[in-house]
Amino acid sequence: MDRDSLLAFVRFHAWANDRILTTAAGLADEEFRRPAVLDHGSAFETLRHLVDVDWSWREACIGNDVGQTYVWDHGFVLDDLAAIHAFCLEEDIRLRSYVESLDEAALNEPLADGDPREPRWLVVAHVVNHGTQHRSELARYFTESGNSPGDLDLLAAHQLPWPEPS
Repeated sequence: MDRDSLLAFVRFHAWANDRILTTAAGLADEEFRRPAVLDHGSAFETLRHLVDVDWSWREACIGNDVGQTYVWDHGFVLDDLAAIHAFCLEEDIRLRSYVESLDEAALNEPLADGDPREPRWLVVAHVVNHGTQHRSELARYFTESGNSPGDLDLLAAHQLPWPEPS
């Protein structure tokens, strides 16, 4: 995969994350934290998982082995929606900057300690795809709660201007 195509997916991921987090603000805290039929138990825990996975894979890409720890084990406090949203916006910028720093050869290299059949671009694509899975779950839950995030698909999003990192 070429860098420009991968960057388009990374920009989509940031846009969709922001949209789902903005929609989450329409939930009462009880709805946000209530156990639900979501892979990680509640909207709160699912969003924390989503940003933790984004962070941990990017850290692996840059050579930082975080092992079986979570982002909050490293001093990041993600105890409410505002904190998760702020962290996610920052992490989306870090991921985009990382991808922008790679040339074509680096995109096709495996991670230092990774499977040699899994190039960096595939790891980044995995992050985007993983986010899509959980955003879909959350979108269904939010819609059932009367707070639909609207259309989150790639082609619809591609028609919109994606924000540039600040």
